Amino acid sequence: MYTFILRERERPIMDELKRYMEERFLFTFDEDITEDTDLFKAGILDSFGYIELMAHIEETYGVKFGEEDLLNGVVVSFSGIRDFVGSAPRQSTGSR
Repeated sequence: MYTFILRERERPIMDELKRYMEERFLFTFDEDITEDTDLFKAGILDSFGYIELMAHIEETYGVKFGEEDLLNGVVVSFSGIRDFVGSAPRQSTGSR
């Protein structure tokens, strides 16, 4: 797993990502669904949502998921996504 301390310049990115997830998947982070909640077990993400979320992260933030990242459950909670996006090397967006 990745160790990550949110830097002040990355806070707007995480705020945007949280808003995107709440709007796209129709839920709100609160005391029942926290940043550590497994979004699959909570019924928020399914396989199609998973793929859509990964594509959004790759296209918007220039972060590329490797096979190991996908198999290790990086994208099951917001905190896992936050840690991964914060520590992953960036590619320039639109370079695909």
